[in-house]
Amino acid sequence: MLRTLRFFDKSLVAAVAMTACASPVLAAGSDKEQRIEVAFVLDTTGSMAGLIDGAKKKIWSIANTIIDVNPDADIRMALVAYRDRGDEYVLKTYDMSADVQGLYGKLIKLEADGGGDTPESVNEALDESVRKLKWTKNDNTKRIIFLVGDAPPHMDYPNTWQYPQILKRAKEDKITVNKIQAGDDPDTTKVWREIAQLGHGRYMAIPQDGGNITVIETPFDNEIITVQQD
Repeated sequence: MLRTLRFFDKSLVAAVAMTACASPVLAAGSDKEQRIEVAFVLDTTGSMAGLIDGAKKKIWSIANTIIDVNPDADIRMALVAYRDRGDEYVLKTYDMSADVQGLYGKLIKLEADGGGDTPESVNEALDESVRKLKWTKNDNTKRIIFLVGDAPPHMDYPNTWQYPQILKRAKEDKITVNKIQAGDDPDTTKVWREIAQLGHGRYMAIPQDGGNITVIETPFDNEIITVQQD
């Protein structure tokens, strides 16, 4: 069973579930034919060395929460790991699949390495997740991305789509892009919030251990929703 693989933290899962229920992109549906497709996009550069275990924990908590909140839906998930040019890889992609346990196996094997400068290949990872994953193209599918990282994108790489263009495409394809910041770098916060706004999603921050989550208001929210435990 999927639950046997969980990072089981009742307060954490409850907090994420509250956030999920408050957001229309994760609201439970009664239509058994509904499909929910979710892509987790994770920074695996060296700067994430002290953060990646917490980020994995948060991803897995969110994945399980989506399943719990939508018990009748057909749920598919994908995983995109990214680093930067010159590293062992820029992108490592596992496309949409109903095998969520298999996704867990891929997730736990990811390690932080590479990088070197502060910006990373965020644009390439976002482009991969929006334009190149095998999303289902119909009105009965909810399409969601969670982009997790601690550093801003390289805006100086030639011949690459940049996040404003990519997020315009995401809007056209009805893909909601949420941003989860690991760590507390203020320069990253500024860009992460902008990506969440353009992606019609939410900006979220997690501490180093992946614990309690805080959801910050974007212009597309009707109210500020803060989920914070002791």
